[in-house]
Amino acid sequence: VSCSAWLCQHLWDHYLFTRDDAFLRRVYPLLRGAGLFYLDMLIESPRHGWWVTAPSNSPENAFLLPDGSKAHVCLGPTADMQLLRYLFGACIDASERLGLDPDLRQEWARKRAHLAPTRIGDDGRIMEWLDPVPEADPQHRHIAHLWGLYPGHEISPDTTPELAAAAAKTLQVRGDGGTGWSLAFKLALWARLGRGDRAHDLLVSHLKPAATEGD
Repeated sequence: VSCSAWLCQHLWDHYLFTRDDAFLRRVYPLLRGAGLFYLDMLIESPRHGWWVTAPSNSPENAFLLPDGSKAHVCLGPTADMQLLRYLFGACIDASERLGLDPDLRQEWARKRAHLAPTRIGDDGRIMEWLDPVPEADPQHRHIAHLWGLYPGHEISPDTTPELAAAAAKTLQVRGDGGTGWSLAFKLALWARLGRGDRAHDLLVSHLKPAATEGD
């Protein structure tokens, strides 16, 4: 659901690297448009009081309802909240640098301050959903709720050690299985945690030849 927020990260990161004000003026309408879209998409969670996306999901993963059936649609999955903290922060900074949209900037700041936070569950892992629901597949290859560790920046062993430890436990439980980009993503997550040994193991696995049945 929040893929446009992720795409906007590339625009803002490019500006932070180049400090090219002409580039920022050119892409600001894209940042602004995405920021406006998510302002409209947010609702106040009736149980928690946080601003959350609705409806949404945690990409490709399912959780179990009390009757054992699988569900995907939810309010405010952790991945969305991490992405919107980044997007709204980028919109706030960009509008300030360009001297534009002061009222809108205040709205982004107000909503950003009350987005659902990244939380640690009773099992010591980063919570993927707003409520502590079990995964349908505990070893699911997608780990979208660690976006805040990488490519985001809100989880770090240096600044948020408790969240970093919970992210490491999340990776341990999910396991090292996977192919393609999901395996590369796990590699990058371990690297961001400063675990070069685990990153190296996944790199070696990633570079193994892929055989087909009958080879």
